[in-house]
Formats: sequence, structure tokens, C-alpha cells
Amino acid sequence: MKVAIITHSSTFEARAHAIGDYFRRRGDDVTWFFSDLDHRTKKTVERSAPGHVYVHLEPFKRNMSMKRMRAIRRFSHDVERELDARMRTDPFDVLWFLLPANSLAGVADRLHERYGTPVVFDIIDLWPESLPVKGLAATPPARMWARLRDAHLGCASLITTECDRYRGIIGLPADRTRALYWYKSRPEGDPGAVGFAPDAAWRKVARDAAPHDGAAPLPVAYLGAVNNIIDIPLITRLLAAMNDIRPVHLHIVGTGERLERFVEQARESVSRVTYHGAVYDEPRKDAILGGCAYGINIMKPTVKVGLSMKSIDYLYCGLPLLNAIGGDSADLVEREGVGVNVNPLDIEATARHVVALAADPVASERMHRAARACYDAHFTEERFNEALDSAVSTFIEPAVHGREGARA
Repeated sequence: MKVAIITHSSTFEARAHAIGDYFRRRGDDVTWFFSDLDHRTKKTVERSAPGHVYVHLEPFKRNMSMKRMRAIRRFSHDVERELDARMRTDPFDVLWFLLPANSLAGVADRLHERYGTPVVFDIIDLWPESLPVKGLAATPPARMWARLRDAHLGCASLITTECDRYRGIIGLPADRTRALYWYKSRPEGDPGAVGFAPDAAWRKVARDAAPHDGAAPLPVAYLGAVNNIIDIPLITRLLAAMNDIRPVHLHIVGTGERLERFVEQARESVSRVTYHGAVYDEPRKDAILGGCAYGINIMKPTVKVGLSMKSIDYLYCGLPLLNAIGGDSADLVEREGVGVNVNPLDIEATARHVVALAADPVASERMHRAARACYDAHFTEERFNEALDSAVSTFIEPAVHGREGARA
């Protein structure tokens, strides 16, 4: 099969590459269509790679701006023109679009209608549903934004989602929607099956967290972007309530536009804050997380997310979650015992429970082991590829073969 994989966002490229690599291992021919914009620096980058086509995306400064919306619309138009030209001469058998951008859904629908090519939508984020402003998603402009995606979902042979929660939020068709959880790769030497950290390492975290003379601070981690979708007031309320019971040492790994505010409020809430910066060295990041008792996984309630990438990093390191995300994350915490679901209506009770669990060496080690076991069960590259195997054999191959039969 000839497969085209399309995304406008550099932050989605790792997933696009993982999907493409899966098809290439099968012997399929893959071409990636990416933009030339680095979404972190918001600058145009010059790059080339075999099997890649880079389409210009006009730089923009603010994520929420008309300039960004116009730039993405133009990118979608240019991608459609590029794909259409190729379909006329050397057609693809599958078009795999990562959404957002919502405007790419219309591109897929038009190409499907024009050429009959099977389409896959891989939904990574929900916009405008996840806008961190209550009620904004119900306004006419936001509804029009959502319709750019929703009006074209019917053309897809398969819809994959970053988390299962999306299925209910936007009413995706159950018969052709599959959750495709993202993964964190194991480095060489990690045997898997709760093998990253020896029992002694988790026992040390549990032992250090247990009450003793001097009451060493309880280490808690925050990993990831510090932006307008995380709930800084709820995070700091919880940390302050925990700190009233036991000194807390907060480790922050990441950066973002709200970093200064977060650090300032955290220092008012806990005994100690260590800012490690944006750590891209995986062993160093894992060492920081692996030495903590909990990882913070808290976003604003208006954000429609079922699973965050930071939670997979936490679980890989055997780090229990302090979770306030609904859907998949809340279900995993409840079902597999990988942390505590935060009750924003009774922060003091949540704080007492969190500190008490960390102070119990048996309960603490059990949570750490459950967290790593959860990673092994759901968030490895092997599980990702198994999910793709099932989806490809059930939805994509029949659609491709059916099209070939119709042409014959």
C-alpha cells in the first residue's frame, strides 16, 4: 500500500512518524506531509528528509489569533493541492490525517469524493471543545470551528483517538472508532514488565516518604507545559493542603507562558520548589520523576482531555498520579490503583489521603508498582503496534481491497 500521513503541527510529528514506521515495517510505501513551522519556537525551519514533503505554514506569534487560523487554512489548501497533484499521477491507497487542524477534515473529504481513497482521521486534540474558557465552545464561531471537523467525519473508514473519552464528547461512530493510546519507548536495557526500577528503588521512595524524625519533605513532580490549560489554583490549593500536613518539595520539569506565575504560587504553597527547566534528556528526566512520590496530572475542568502525555511519563517511571482529568485517566486511577483522583470539592480530605498513602510503605510501594504495571499494559510501543494491527486488518485493508475490486 501507498500511505500518506498528514499533519500541520510539529508537536504531532512523533506520532505521525510512529504510524508511518509501523506501515514501513509491513513493507508499505509511506510519505509524510508536514509543515515547515516549528510550533515551539514559531519559526520557519529549513529541513529535508527522505519520504517527507514540507508545506509552508505562515509563522504566527499567538496560538489564539486570527493570523494562526488564516495560516492553517492556507496550509490545508496547499496540502490539498499537493495531494491532488500526486493522486493524479501516482495515487495513494490510504490518506491518514492527524486532527487538528480541523480544516484538514474537509481536505480529506474532498479527496475521498474525488478519488475514492480510504481516509483515516487520527484525532489528537479537541478544538474548540478544550478551550479553557467556560461557555466559549458553545458560541457560534466555536461551533463553526467544530463543524470544520464534524461535517466530514462520515468519509473516514477508520477514526482513531488519542483517548477513549473523545468518542463520547463529539459522538464518534462506535463501529469504526478505536482508541490508539500514545506510548513512551523503552530504552535499551529496560526489560519491561515492571522492570525499569528495581523493587529497592520504589522501597527507598516509600521509606523516605514515611514519617520519621526530621520529616523529610514529600517529593512531588510536575512535568510538562505550564500553560493556560493547567489548573494552577487547584494544583497549589492541593499542594498547600498537603504541606500543612507534611512538608512538600515540588519538582517542576517543563516550561511555558505561565511558568513564572506557577513557580511564584508554588513557593507560597510548599516548603521547597526546585525548577529543573525543560529537560529533554530522557534518563535525567526519568531520574527526577523516579525519585518522587507523586506526579501532578491536573488540568482545568473545561479541558476535554482523557489522557495526557505527562501521565504516560509518570507511569513509565512508576510514579502514582495526583489526577484531576476525567475519562481514561480517572478510570485507570480507580480501576488499577495508580494514584489518587483529586476531589476539588474537598481538597483537605484529598490531601490527608494522599499524604497518608505516601507515608505507608506498603501502600506506597503498591501504587508505584501498579503505576509501572499500567504503563506496561497500555502504553508501550508494542501495545501501540498491536492496536494498529487490529485497526488496519479490520478497517483499512478491507477498504483498500474493496476499492481495488470496484476498479477492477
